[in-house]
Amino acid sequence: MKIYAHRGSSGRAPEMTLAAYLAAIEDGADGFECDVRLTSDNRIVCFHDSTTSRIADKKVRISKSSLAELRQLTEVLLLDDLIDLAIANHKDLLIETKHPVKSRNKIENELFELLEKKKSEISGANIKIEIISFSAISIYLLKSKIEIFKVSKYLLPALLFPSKKKFLDITLIRRYPKLVNRFKKLRTDLYLWTVNEKRDFELAFNSGVAGVITDYPERGR
Repeated sequence: MKIYAHRGSSGRAPEMTLAAYLAAIEDGADGFECDVRLTSDNRIVCFHDSTTSRIADKKVRISKSSLAELRQLTEVLLLDDLIDLAIANHKDLLIETKHPVKSRNKIENELFELLEKKKSEISGANIKIEIISFSAISIYLLKSKIEIFKVSKYLLPALLFPSKKKFLDITLIRRYPKLVNRFKKLRTDLYLWTVNEKRDFELAFNSGVAGVITDYPERGR
């Protein structure tokens, strides 16, 4: 069972900061997880929310702010730099694209170009970098260009869109434990988020899922 650090080791360092990902390395995570958005100057940044209101004193919209403007308010990590950190430390990486946004699938297209640019380095480090999303539209529109795996919080979306990997909310497995065997029969690898409590780590491990995404990689170990 692989252990991915959710926004880094965000249980003990500010989410998606360099400190959080360095902590994830210390904690023995197999990989990193991050969310990405585009700034007004077309930079791919590791950021979950559409605005800075939750983590900064001032509220600005990520898509309407430049990288420099955002960095005046809070620490902002470029995806490019996180990929370099993953390569240097041989850590897999899950990248979640956020939707809905006015720029539609521009984030996936920019992400595809970045990954193509770093393709040889990623291959040389023998790591996997995969894209995940809640957006069925993005998955459908880009399926011929780049593989994107579905993230699901609710039962119906989890059952739709057959694929070799699915990323499910741990509460779905708590509520519907038979889902695990259903997906095993379909040869679908399950990855569960956000797994933080002892009972959930035990449930994931005993169910034989492929991986968990957690704020506390050290607990998983």
